[in-house]
Amino acid sequence: MKVLFMCTANSCRSQMAEAWACRLFPDDWSVASAGLVTFPITDYTRAAMAEAGLAMEGQRSKPLDGFELDDFDLVVTLSRESGQFLPRLAHPERHWRRPVIDPMGLRGGDAELRAAFATARDEIRDIVLEVRASLGGS
Repeated sequence: MKVLFMCTANSCRSQMAEAWACRLFPDDWSVASAGLVTFPITDYTRAAMAEAGLAMEGQRSKPLDGFELDDFDLVVTLSRESGQFLPRLAHPERHWRRPVIDPMGLRGGDAELRAAFATARDEIRDIVLEVRASLGGS
């Protein structure tokens, strides 16, 4: 199986999904992430994933135009924008919309932001587990 996770900037939600999938998907599955645009992975993203025991070494932001979407068995969009602007797939049923509130758009102090990123991290973990179960991963 090949799965692509996509969000708006590939700096938070889709990066979290890629890290979770690398941990939770079967070894013979392939995973990638991309964004409509790209921004560097945020420190809050890395910290939230480190709290869950997931390092993100080697992960970097990647633009959507670097991928042939129809090569993927499933494309999961994690933001409204990425779901709205995803180019049409040859098999539209291979596109799952699973929008997650963007913690990057929230304002507050350090504790509030860390909590928002942790909430997104946990919600994304559940989405990754849903993908695995739906596509037949153990």
